[in-house]
Amino acid sequence: MNHVLNIGLYLHIPFCFKKCIYCDFFSIATSDEQLKKRYISAIIKEMELHGKKNQEVELTSIYLGGGTPTALSGLQLQEILRACFLKFPIDEMAEITVEANPGTIDLGKCKLLFQAGANRLSLGVQSFDDEMLRKLGRIHTKEDSLAAYHSAREAGFKNINIDIMFGLPGQSKIGFKETLTEVIQLKPEHISLYALSLEPETPLGHLVAAGKIKLPSDDFTNKLFLEAITLLGERNYEHYEISNFALPGKRSIHNQLYWNCQPYLGLGAGATSFMSNKRYRNYQDPELYIELLNFGILPIECQEILSSSEKMSEKIILKLRMMEGLAKAEFRGLFGTPIEHFFGKPIQELKEQGLLAESKTHYYLTKRGISLANNVFLEFLD
Repeated sequence: MNHVLNIGLYLHIPFCFKKCIYCDFFSIATSDEQLKKRYISAIIKEMELHGKKNQEVELTSIYLGGGTPTALSGLQLQEILRACFLKFPIDEMAEITVEANPGTIDLGKCKLLFQAGANRLSLGVQSFDDEMLRKLGRIHTKEDSLAAYHSAREAGFKNINIDIMFGLPGQSKIGFKETLTEVIQLKPEHISLYALSLEPETPLGHLVAAGKIKLPSDDFTNKLFLEAITLLGERNYEHYEISNFALPGKRSIHNQLYWNCQPYLGLGAGATSFMSNKRYRNYQDPELYIELLNFGILPIECQEILSSSEKMSEKIILKLRMMEGLAKAEFRGLFGTPIEHFFGKPIQELKEQGLLAESKTHYYLTKRGISLANNVFLEFLD
């Protein structure tokens, strides 16, 4: 009997109605309906090509991300999801997530998604402060977020994630706590907390560089995060990954594939995949992506085979993102040598700095290390 490989499937939907001023993700603000239709046809062709090539796989998760997947119509999203079921074997317990902007989803669209097999919705709420949302260039309001959440529940969704951002320009401690408290009161199964990442080439990056917008200090932002961890813990949310909190049994299956270095297939313009120890990326240009698939050619721009040292670094960094940390036995089993043989010096220094802790079986981030995680990760890169 052939071995079946469990993988995740990521589908990149790059479209949105308006690009947020902080966004550095590959996305296209467009109302070109013909482009959207051609893109959907192309991504289904890409499914067909990969389905034939990877016949011994079974999907344990599907994730529609973007961009804003809900910039497509409900029927278009149904078409994509139904194609997934036709082109790939899917585990009956698979987690099937669709990202949604609260301003682009209503009860009708929620029902269509649920009918097509989606069982998890991820709402990009970010804040319940309407003035803050306006400054960030978001197209939704607090009222839209509440309506979207209740519509998802009415449609049948029993697994909802809400994204919240902190470290925003002008954000106060009270304002952030009010948003987080109101979100907790809704009782979503999962909450993701993301610090604003300032990218120099975004509109926000230019405004900050010109002195027109000031961001809160790192110290203030870290305090917000640590207080949020405490508040969420008191409400039974398990802090299982740096940015992610879940009620019991509701961890994100798809995202855990990434953190556990498991294989995943990425479809769509600019999507990345990790299969058979190879990482590869599709062309970002949507027209080139569509054209190649019209000729029956997989739109892969580049691929790399990870070296042993790259695999080690990636394993350490991704596992340290998880609160349980990196198992010493797992590292030794994968690489044949104790982790201390390769990284003894940085491990000792990080422990002395109070950023890394050690148990008999694991290395894991301390509370301070969680706040300074990127500094920790740099120590494990070549």
